[in-house]
Amino acid sequence: MQTQAFREYLTARQFQSAEIDSQVAFVQRIEGNLQYKMPSCSLEDLNQASTQDLVNDLIDQGENSIENLQYLARYAWAINNQDMYNALFEMLDGCEAMDNLNKKLGDYAGEDLRDIIFEEMPLPPLGLSRREKSRYTYRIMHRMKLIFEETTIKDLLKDCLRDLPDSLYGDVNKDYYDLCDGDIDRYLILKGERFLQNLVNCKLEGKTFFGQVITDEVIKFVKENPQIGQGVREGSIIFETKIPYNTQEYLLSSDCDEKRYHYCHCPWAKESLKTGALLVPACFCQCSAGFHKKRYELIYEQPLKAEVIQSVLRGDMVCQFAIHLPE
Repeated sequence: MQTQAFREYLTARQFQSAEIDSQVAFVQRIEGNLQYKMPSCSLEDLNQASTQDLVNDLIDQGENSIENLQYLARYAWAINNQDMYNALFEMLDGCEAMDNLNKKLGDYAGEDLRDIIFEEMPLPPLGLSRREKSRYTYRIMHRMKLIFEETTIKDLLKDCLRDLPDSLYGDVNKDYYDLCDGDIDRYLILKGERFLQNLVNCKLEGKTFFGQVITDEVIKFVKENPQIGQGVREGSIIFETKIPYNTQEYLLSSDCDEKRYHYCHCPWAKESLKTGALLVPACFCQCSAGFHKKRYELIYEQPLKAEVIQSVLRGDMVCQFAIHLPE
C-alpha cells in the first residue's frame, strides 16, 4: 500500500490526524484481505471489474457504508488508479435514489401501496453492480406503470431522486443578481464560460471531469453545443443538453446504440441500454430534468416545470431538457 502518498493526500485536504489514521487503517485492512486471496495483487492493480468484486465482498460482510467506499475512492485517487476510482464514484453517485423513491411513494400513495410495489424487492445495497441496478430500476418502474399513469410517475420524479443541497449549485443568487444584474441571458453566458473553463482546467491539470477524460475534442464539442453547460433561452424556456457521460467514447463511436450508452449518466438506468429487452422506461429521465431545473428554482425561489425533450432511453441521441421560467 502507498501509505505515505495516501497520508499526504488526506493531509492536503485538511483531514484531522485521527481521521487520517482511521482511513489508512481501513484501506490497509482491505488490501491485506485482498492479498490473502491473491498474494501478488494490490489495490493498485484493480480495474473496474475487480473493484466490483472487492465491493461485493464488503456487501457480504456488511461493510459497504458510504464512508468506507469514500475511503477507498480517496485512496484510488491518491494513487492515480482511475479505473478503481471511477468504479467507486459510480457506486456512490446517486446511491440515494431508490431510498428516496421508496419514501416519495410512501408519502404519495401510502405505505401499503408502496410496499406492494417494492414487494420482495428490498432496497438495494450500496455498491450494487451497474447491471443489477438497471434490472432493479426496470422492475420497479414497470410495477409503477401497472398502477399509475405516466403523468403521475413523472410527477413523482419531477424534483429528482437525488439529494440536491443548495451548495451543489454554488452561490447562484449572487451570480444572477450581483454579477449579472438579474439578466438571465448574461447569467447563462457566465455559466457556460465557467463550465468550459472547468473542462479546460481538467485537461491542463490531467484531472477527470466526473470520471471522464477531457481532450481537445471534448472541449471543441462543448464549444460547438451551447446547450451543454450553458443553456439556450427561447422566450421563457431554457433548453439544456447534458454533456455525454463519456464524451470521448461517444465521439469515437459510429454505432448509435454504443453512442447512447456512452451518453447516459444515470447509474440506475445506463446499463439497461446494453440489454434492450430490459430497457428502463424513458419516463425515469424526469428525474434528470429535476436535476437541471433546481438551479433556476434557487434563482427564482419558486417551483418550476421541466420537460424531457429528448432522451437516449427512448432512442434519441442526446438528453435534452426544457426548463420553463416564470413569467
